[in-house]
Amino acid sequence: MDEKVFALDIGTRKIVGLVMERNGDSYKVIGSEMREHQTRAMMDGQIHDVEAVAKTITDIKLALEEKLNLTLETAAVAAAGRSLKTASVTAQKKRSTYSEITRQEVIALELEAVQIAQNQLLEREGPGNDTGQLFCVGYSVVSYQLEGQVLGSLVGQVGSEIAAEVVATFLPRVVVDSLFSSLKHAGLNVQSLTLEPIAAISVAIPANMRMLNLALVDIGAGTSDIALVRNGNVYAYAMVPLGGDELTEKLASHYLLDFLSAEKLKRQLQDCETIDSEDILGNRLHLRAAEVSEVLDPTSREIALAIAESILSLNQKAPDAVICVGGGSLTVNLMSMLASSIGLPPNRVGIRTPESFNNITVDPDYLKGPQGVTPLGIAYHSLTTPLVPFVTVKVNERDTLLWNMGNLTVASALLGSGISLTNIYGKPGLGKTLELNGTVKVFKGQLGTPPQVKVNQMDAFLDTPIKDGDQIDYRQGTDGTDARVYIKDLIPLVQGSVWVNGEEIALQSTVTVNGQNWDIDKEIPDRARIKAVQANQLANVLIQAGVPEEMLQEKIYHYRLNGESQTWQWRPIQVKVNGRPIQLSDLVEFGDQVEYRLTSAEPRIRDIPGIQELLKLRVSVNGQPVELDSREARWLMNGEEANLDTILTDGADLQVDSSSNQAILSDIFRVVEIQPQAARRLIMSVNGQPAGFTTPITNGSQIDLHWEE
Repeated sequence: MDEKVFALDIGTRKIVGLVMERNGDSYKVIGSEMREHQTRAMMDGQIHDVEAVAKTITDIKLALEEKLNLTLETAAVAAAGRSLKTASVTAQKKRSTYSEITRQEVIALELEAVQIAQNQLLEREGPGNDTGQLFCVGYSVVSYQLEGQVLGSLVGQVGSEIAAEVVATFLPRVVVDSLFSSLKHAGLNVQSLTLEPIAAISVAIPANMRMLNLALVDIGAGTSDIALVRNGNVYAYAMVPLGGDELTEKLASHYLLDFLSAEKLKRQLQDCETIDSEDILGNRLHLRAAEVSEVLDPTSREIALAIAESILSLNQKAPDAVICVGGGSLTVNLMSMLASSIGLPPNRVGIRTPESFNNITVDPDYLKGPQGVTPLGIAYHSLTTPLVPFVTVKVNERDTLLWNMGNLTVASALLGSGISLTNIYGKPGLGKTLELNGTVKVFKGQLGTPPQVKVNQMDAFLDTPIKDGDQIDYRQGTDGTDARVYIKDLIPLVQGSVWVNGEEIALQSTVTVNGQNWDIDKEIPDRARIKAVQANQLANVLIQAGVPEEMLQEKIYHYRLNGESQTWQWRPIQVKVNGRPIQLSDLVEFGDQVEYRLTSAEPRIRDIPGIQELLKLRVSVNGQPVELDSREARWLMNGEEANLDTILTDGADLQVDSSSNQAILSDIFRVVEIQPQAARRLIMSVNGQPAGFTTPITNGSQIDLHWEE
């Protein structure tokens, strides 16, 4: 059975209406009409006078009905690409460092970016706007970033900060409303609605070409509309506010022509070597086409450069090829200028006309050139992709109208619903970094939760397809709670008592935060410096027993003794627990017996380990070795006289003159026992010389003691 569609291309300068018939895989235009606007009913693709546009549509409709002997009740139309609004934005998000990035998380980030773009465009429109006034017709991702590094994909990566830069395109609701209103006034209903660039692509770039990275440029009277294709899809749109009218106005200004005469002159450049015209003063002009083309070249170059900059900005590089349609693409030298501006070979930029459409038959000449691509595309697209113009879904019990561009998903519904899409995934709670007794500790915040999505009460995802009448329930992910840290999270809060030097001491932990005493029920702030001692740590026990804290500080002393380097750890307190020495950092058991003895806060020379060995005299008595304490020794510290009670300084240089160590012979009897014998006399000698009780002895002295009758 043959299928027919009535298609309308409602342009700024004219309206083209045609009836296309499909028979199997063949498409034929069985009737068409073209009417130019008699007034400025349209400007830059936007309908300004609905009644005037409706009257022109009605004229076309009636003419075709009479010609084809049929009744036209519906029409396929397209929204002008020049009405599209585009914004480029970047959305950033903090997340948990330790989990892999999911596809749903990436989609959520992209949606946040699209909504940021939507809000930016609405702000430019001024106050009183809302998100319902813009339809998102597509977006493309320019780049992803992880921790500031550009990546091709985020899925499966791990990191704490992600970002997505997108180019999003929107259509104002007023454009759609004015189209529908004009059709209604002409007695027509909407059969299908698409975008003019998509309609043009449907015939100019067949599906088997769309895996290439191509740019379609529709160069019209007032604007040049751009659509980019990649990986089988149209992914970005743009509009350059330059077109054929700039060329016409250039000719009118240069040759003093009225607009219609200048337009006629421009259209004759392709087919004539010389052209006759008349300026507004009645002067006859006989112009060479080559001369006129030279006049247009600067303006053509300006148009080409603007189109090239827009394509390169959206595509981030030169596309594989550029396909041009629309009457403006016939401008002399424009294709070569465009190729040069983009950086493509001349054979990669060309014009597409319906003559190359193998399965579409066209009779009227005004449809055979590049200006016929869009009206043919509107009809072809409607026959091959019959879309309901809008679908209605419920989002959280609220009716939401979506423009049906095909492949609608939950994400499409959320964008059209006006719901805030900031932080679709709950943000992770803030962590805390603390310094505890000199050691850095990190406390993580709680992870945020993913969004909850249901379609018709079934679990779904952001990329789940939807259809007309679906009910969507959406709950934004909840933010994770921030880390909260208290003293109990750092040390055990145990209580008990011990005995210190015979006195019972009740114990409790001591904690200071940033040098201040801290309540156990008060939250500790981020980046705090904490000093904490457990209740039953020996150092804490002694402090609570009244021992000054400085008496618990161990200090390392470095010194030289008679030329040898020495290291000594000094502690001003001597402690035993249950009779055994332990370290100040050790824990005691409740009920333990602690005994301590304080010495002095600073050590003296006599406290140095082994110092007493240097003060001993080693002599022999009757051939047996004997040790005894010296009566005196000469000390030097850092070259100055010192004694055993001199306070030791770190880095001191100590010298002891052992040769000055001496005693007297009678000191021997403190360590050597001599049994008196009656009627005998004690004979004493030192180093073979007779000696008395006061005879000095030194290291190595040989002493002989015997009884003589």
